[in-house]
Amino acid sequence: MNRRSVPVARSTLIVMGGMLASMAMGLVRQRVIAARFGTGAALDAYTAANGLPELLFTMLAGGALTFAFIPIYSEFLTADDRSGSNRLASQVINSVFLLAVGASLLAALAAPTLVSAPWGLGPNFPAAVQRLTADLMRVLLLSTVLFAISSILSGVLHAHQHFLLPALSPIVYSLGVIFGAVALSPAMGILGLGWGAVAGAALHLVVQLPGLVRYGVTWSPVFAWTEPALRRVAVLMAPRVVDLMMARASIDWLNANLGSGLGEGRLSALRYAFQIMNMPWTLVGTAIGIAVFPTFAALAAEQNRAALRGALSGALRAILTLTLPAAVGLLLLGRPLIQVLFEGGEFTAQSTDLVFYALRFYTLALISQSVLEVVIRAFSARKDTLTPLLVSFFTTALNLGLAVALARPERISHGGLALANGVAVGVESLIGLTILQRRWGLLEVRRVAGDLARSGLACGAMALAILIGRSLAPETPLVQLILVGGLGAVVYFVAAAALGIREVRSLPLTLLRSLQPQRA
Repeated sequence: MNRRSVPVARSTLIVMGGMLASMAMGLVRQRVIAARFGTGAALDAYTAANGLPELLFTMLAGGALTFAFIPIYSEFLTADDRSGSNRLASQVINSVFLLAVGASLLAALAAPTLVSAPWGLGPNFPAAVQRLTADLMRVLLLSTVLFAISSILSGVLHAHQHFLLPALSPIVYSLGVIFGAVALSPAMGILGLGWGAVAGAALHLVVQLPGLVRYGVTWSPVFAWTEPALRRVAVLMAPRVVDLMMARASIDWLNANLGSGLGEGRLSALRYAFQIMNMPWTLVGTAIGIAVFPTFAALAAEQNRAALRGALSGALRAILTLTLPAAVGLLLLGRPLIQVLFEGGEFTAQSTDLVFYALRFYTLALISQSVLEVVIRAFSARKDTLTPLLVSFFTTALNLGLAVALARPERISHGGLALANGVAVGVESLIGLTILQRRWGLLEVRRVAGDLARSGLACGAMALAILIGRSLAPETPLVQLILVGGLGAVVYFVAAAALGIREVRSLPLTLLRSLQPQRA
């Protein structure tokens, strides 16, 4: 076994475990929100209002900063330069804080225009809903500042190969949102949910502070914007900022702008469907991407192309092996899943129909977004953030064109927004993989294609088993999920093992080995 496989597997296990716990808490959070607000106009306003804070966070301190910060910060750690690493972390925190505060203040002042303008987040909402959206935006912008700092702390801990506290932070965020929905919204309405999100963002930051103490990370009020290390972070970050800004705008801003004219509840339905799709995407694609990125960066720094090639191909095979059956499961069992998770209170059977309609189109995005998690990190590990940006110019235009063409009431309505995103990201992933292979030879094409074909056959067996099981099992949603879903999962993994997909055997064994005490 490669000497790096156990640490990566252990990190993956920690990240997946934390994300699984986060998802469980997130489902509780969404269940509370669904019972309280359903798919009504108030939640439409909240969904639209959150678009700009999410966009600012992505620009200032989201994945762009993490991708640029970790490789440079890791160089200081490798050289055992604690003073240099702490100085760089302080510079980044201070700079991002100032930018986040300034951008949030400007956005808060311009909130009404940002909502009601033809290019805004809710141009087709009724006037009262537009005002509510602007008020919610101002509240949620406070969480942007907190998340900006918290994401840097996560990057610092990831660089130290510490994944536990960053994995726990989304759980405490959900607790804050639940508090807002339960304790504040009866008196404040949907604004209470916004203030709960701010409280959750504060908890998201605070829970990571003990990790900084453990690794001796200290803060100082230093900027020094001319220092080479900070400038290198900025140079690496700039293309990725634009890239992620376009990706986020393709989801949040575009959905809000076009969805506001598709009828009440459509934008909320997209939000629920995206969050369901996001569960397997995060648990598989994001978890593997986060865990493998420090290894990518280290191998790239060592110029170990053969090991990097194996790590990238292995991550892709694992993602495809797990996301394909997840997509099939959502297509065939999405309706009972939505019923079990959300139906009740203000979330009616009509809400279920709206969400399931969007979810079916989002299954393509599940696969393509998960693959992109690894593709982008492979470029970033080699300190190339410009190439993904150039690719995303094309795919963002493709997403926009498809969304405008498809997201109309007479065509496929809000499903068109989900389909456009999945197609565009799929094209982006394929282009990125092609460049990685042609430029650096980082892809074991035959092995990945072979596992993809075998996984497709196993998914066919799984789909047949689910269809037969649905016809025989009681129509109770929970029974359908447990019995039929369990049958489908068993059939898939048995078929995958029989077809020779090594990941269904090697990944669990590697993860189990990673839990064993390591010998000197």
